[in-house]
Amino acid sequence: MKNQNVLDSIGPDIDSNMSIQLNLPFESALQFQKAIRPIHYLGSKLRFVDFIRSTIDAVDSTGGYVCDLFAGSGTVSKYLSNTRPVISVDIQEYTRVICSALLNPPCKPYQFDNFIDLCAKSEHSKKLRWAIDPLINYESMCIRRALEGDLFSLCELIENGSIIGFERGFGKQCSPELFKILKKVSSHLAELNLLEGPEALIVRYYGGLYFSYEQALQLDVLLELISRVPKEIRDTLLAAILSTASEIVNTVGKQFAQPIRPRKSDGTPKKYIGKRVQRDRSIDVFSTFQRWLKCYVTQPRTEYIHKVYKMDYLNALDLIDDDVKVVYADPPYTRDHYSRFYHVLETICLRDNPKISTTSVNGKTNVSRGIYRQDRHQSPFCIKSKASSAFEGLFQKVRGLESSLVLSYSPFDKDKKARPRLITIDKLENIAKKYYNKVSVVSIGNSSHSKLNRSDKNFDISYSAEVLMICEPK
Repeated sequence: MKNQNVLDSIGPDIDSNMSIQLNLPFESALQFQKAIRPIHYLGSKLRFVDFIRSTIDAVDSTGGYVCDLFAGSGTVSKYLSNTRPVISVDIQEYTRVICSALLNPPCKPYQFDNFIDLCAKSEHSKKLRWAIDPLINYESMCIRRALEGDLFSLCELIENGSIIGFERGFGKQCSPELFKILKKVSSHLAELNLLEGPEALIVRYYGGLYFSYEQALQLDVLLELISRVPKEIRDTLLAAILSTASEIVNTVGKQFAQPIRPRKSDGTPKKYIGKRVQRDRSIDVFSTFQRWLKCYVTQPRTEYIHKVYKMDYLNALDLIDDDVKVVYADPPYTRDHYSRFYHVLETICLRDNPKISTTSVNGKTNVSRGIYRQDRHQSPFCIKSKASSAFEGLFQKVRGLESSLVLSYSPFDKDKKARPRLITIDKLENIAKKYYNKVSVVSIGNSSHSKLNRSDKNFDISYSAEVLMICEPK
């Protein structure tokens, strides 16, 4: 019996005679044990997964359920899933997608060999390319000018090349040259009825800012085809998109907190901005996606039943009815809301044309420079007035499950410029002891989180900072 075609009945522009085949061998047992980094993630625990797993195993030797309560990039969930059943929880949709793809890969041997060709040759791809071709060509010219020493056009494109900003009426500060091109592209998109739905979302919101317009086009055509595949494989394909976007994004630290700043504080262009932009924006989306898709497709299924939920941590602890032995929690500890760093990935998953927050500078209103969603999640752990009660609720709810709690924490070094923690580890211990009979703190060892690369925007991180707080009910 032939393997099911991924694109059964997905649309008239697909040639029904084109099969999708990709026979990829499952990874070896050694690969099965390896940790994976799906996206660039602040505070990633990739280097600590062995220690975290051994700590959890010491707390519970039964191999029972562990709940990864703030799953983030899914690195810890995936690693723990090799040896015990996992319940992965996070409030963000992009996390649900990644964890779903990592923990529960498709049961059937779906094959994707012609997927890229189907995207590249689709009618949607042809229409979208016609619409934004003027911007693709203009961006190439701006990069070429920058490499030759004329940096103005490229700086302006990065700062004012947002199509969504132009649509919202904030394009008046553009040069006549860029204004004319944005107007033409916007007119093309309107002619194709692509200003409302999700079909051109990445191009309109993030083209020219986080990605090249060519890259944004490729992401859009991939997403359009993915939206029409069987639901049981959609998360696998979406996860490959998220990993691709994280790899190619043209920003400092490969995050989405803000587009790169092409000028110095005095307004003069940065000397090497042309090379920097060319390096990231010349990465081909399709080939990068295909490489990541192979990674996800070859993830082996384990013998355990894993569960993935998108929900608030308190709701999750109320709804979990499994016999959870250990809860692993890695909540944020600073004022930095993580959703700001991954809002583009969230929008890629939701494809919902979000409302964009605005800023006012010198009396002038404009769309936020990062094109942030108005509805970005604001974690109570990142709000000074709410952090203590958030941790109180966490300890209380986990204790109510009769589960042990393993809590990751990075102390604050006052002698360095580290981001101040909103709650100290001493205070955390005091809260923990209200609910747990046995509370201990162990050091993971020398460690340093992923940081942004600009020294003037960085904060030092102690290299002996990472600890686990272990809370046991008996």
